[in-house]
Amino acid sequence: MKKTLLLSIFLFLSILSIRAQVVDSMIKVYSEQVPDEKVHVHFDKDLYRAGEPIWFKAYLFSGFSLSSTSKNFYAELINDKGNIVQRKVYPIAESSASGNFDLPDSLRAGNMIFRGYTTWMLNFDTAFIFQKNIAVTDKAGLPEKGKSEVAKNYTIQFFPEGGNLVNSLQSVVAFKANDELGLPVVAKGNIVDSKGTVITSFSSAHDGMGSFSLTPAASETYQAVWTDPGGKKQTVALPETKAQGFVLKISGAAGKKVFMLTRTDDVPDSWKKVNVVALLGQERVYKAKANLTETKVTSGTIPVENLPSGLLQITVFSDTWEPIAERITMVNNANYLFDAKVSTPELNTNFRAKNTIEIEVDDTLLSNMSLAVTDAAIGRQTSGDNIISRMLLSGDIKGFVHNPTYYFANTADSTANNLDLVLLTHGWRRYNWATMARGRKPVIKFPADTYLTLEARVFGVTTASPLRTDEQLLIFIQGKDSSSQFLEMPKSGPDKFTLPNVVFYDTATVFYQFMKDKKAEREMSLGFYNNFIKGPRRIDLLNRPLNLEIDTAAIARTKFFADKLFQLGSKFDPKGNVLEAVTVRTRTKSVAQQLDEKYASGLFRGDNGYSFDLTTNNGAGNLDIFSYLQGKVAGLQITGAGSNANLQWRGSRPALFLNEMQADVSQLSSISVNDVAYIKVMRPPFIGAMGGGAGGAIAVYTKKGGDVKMEPGKGLNKSMVVGYSAPKEFYSPNYKDLSGSSQVAADFRTTLYWNPLILTDGSRKKVRVEFYNNDITKAYRVILEGVNEIGKMVRVEKVIQQQR
Repeated sequence: MKKTLLLSIFLFLSILSIRAQVVDSMIKVYSEQVPDEKVHVHFDKDLYRAGEPIWFKAYLFSGFSLSSTSKNFYAELINDKGNIVQRKVYPIAESSASGNFDLPDSLRAGNMIFRGYTTWMLNFDTAFIFQKNIAVTDKAGLPEKGKSEVAKNYTIQFFPEGGNLVNSLQSVVAFKANDELGLPVVAKGNIVDSKGTVITSFSSAHDGMGSFSLTPAASETYQAVWTDPGGKKQTVALPETKAQGFVLKISGAAGKKVFMLTRTDDVPDSWKKVNVVALLGQERVYKAKANLTETKVTSGTIPVENLPSGLLQITVFSDTWEPIAERITMVNNANYLFDAKVSTPELNTNFRAKNTIEIEVDDTLLSNMSLAVTDAAIGRQTSGDNIISRMLLSGDIKGFVHNPTYYFANTADSTANNLDLVLLTHGWRRYNWATMARGRKPVIKFPADTYLTLEARVFGVTTASPLRTDEQLLIFIQGKDSSSQFLEMPKSGPDKFTLPNVVFYDTATVFYQFMKDKKAEREMSLGFYNNFIKGPRRIDLLNRPLNLEIDTAAIARTKFFADKLFQLGSKFDPKGNVLEAVTVRTRTKSVAQQLDEKYASGLFRGDNGYSFDLTTNNGAGNLDIFSYLQGKVAGLQITGAGSNANLQWRGSRPALFLNEMQADVSQLSSISVNDVAYIKVMRPPFIGAMGGGAGGAIAVYTKKGGDVKMEPGKGLNKSMVVGYSAPKEFYSPNYKDLSGSSQVAADFRTTLYWNPLILTDGSRKKVRVEFYNNDITKAYRVILEGVNEIGKMVRVEKVIQQQR
């Protein structure tokens, strides 16, 4: 009997030890194998007129670092019926992606919904997907006309700290009151017991939220009695009181969080020894055991002064690792920012005047930023969310947070207390502890993706007529932008060929031929597909973001701009420009521009780096391409010579191309410098390279001479395939001379400048951009947002106008 008892005790303790190890192990597994991913999207403004483009840039985070999990960003524009009217897919480079939507000028006024996500995010609670209301006026600048009057509906909810009200234990109870749109309203009332006796009163302290203390009596129930803003008296039941359990209280002090646990007399034995675990950004930062066998109260201190800023989740487990209380609290050590200075060396708000903005980041780390310049009244962001509040708060909790930027505007105690009310009244549950205690990972329906994967499916394959096991496809991809790629597709199945990490845009024509069995081309046909998810055609409007207040000043200003355009009659262009029918005077192109047009195509074309003309400067005296480039590009390090050359740029190896085909050091070093016409060195990141081109790229073009240009793909079978959404460049008119200005009859653009790719590092700490004013704006709103390579953020907002 005694041996049996000892064995039972031993087995029980072993089970407890195993469960503790499993939970610890699963926390590590989640952190390393199932990382969370968050998205913030920077828009050029919050209010749009029908016909205008929406410009945006997405930043992706995982924990406190930039995310490297996903390679494709999905953006959707959804109407007020839940129908997805536009969907775009963009490649992710440097943990960011940029794009645009064009609003049709026939669009009626109302609210559109922007959704941004990766396929990895679809594996988890979709409440954390980025969603934003986009307010749209019609092309006349008029907002949505008043709908039929909706009955006002006011609600109030109550949230005991730690999760439960418990008999005889004093608890903090937080509350929030909202209208039918989820916007906060003032709340004031009384808490009464079942006999109608007033126990305490409550009153909102900030944005409809507040708190009060309550010690529930056994076998008693409680209600809140309040009069809503519409004058209606409401009675709402408080959450059910538990007969036994724990109350968890959290308080803050300099550099630490203090927790206090109080239990009732009669709790199960397994609840008298508890485990306290604190997580921050999927990492366990604190773990302790507490023995409450001989006492009902215990407390502890969690040091936080050296932790990153973010939401700290504190969970209390029983001795058998059953969760019994939980709370989230903010750690704000103000260590999430890097400094960027925004100045205007040239400021002029006159008619179509030139302006220069300088962005300076005095740091050697790579910084990746986006810049919007708008008319000051229209560009004011009314949603109350930005990159900082999204990454630290609203991206990590469920439900709508009103004006989240307020909570990071200063470090006052009152602001911190109000932020704590937000955390007490909003849902947060990224972990299913019961599942983790069993050692189970979440089901991953969408594995981490790659860049565009091209798949060719062969039709006509039979057992009598199979494909050779060593068969390969030779393909030539020709894009609408004249870009082209020769590639080989290896066989990946009985009737399938697959090629991952391809980058091309829009709809492309794919010419193909079988490399081994030529008769297969006559007997079989191919279909080409990409790996993008199709997604639903509509979303559930119950999960849509809330209808937020629209800035009436911004609407008035939008109407003013639209009225100016309508005065021009039939020449009205909702994008903000009216072009006259004038003779366009061409300008002489530079030699570099001519070479770029002759040799470069697609992503390789344009002023995106350094260009070297070797048709006039043949690089005599240089052994190879790499010796020629040494010292010519800031930050590009080239050591060694010939096939032993080693290249580094910003800590990564540049991608190498020969005539826009992937090459290696050995290939390029074997080319005579005398045979080279043109070299382009693209700054990092270069998304035309596999893996995102973190080290930039070097493209070498050999001389064409008088050779007849071949027509790749001629005579081959072909098919069509859809690539990434075509990138669009922001239109910024150049009024440098009178001829440029005379081609535009009127300029009423509300977004004056948008640049989603402002990059700085140790070799380029300052970036200058130029733009020209429209015809009427007298004050600019400048908003800069971005991240650096270690995940710190920046946001600068300024209203700039000339001093009179």
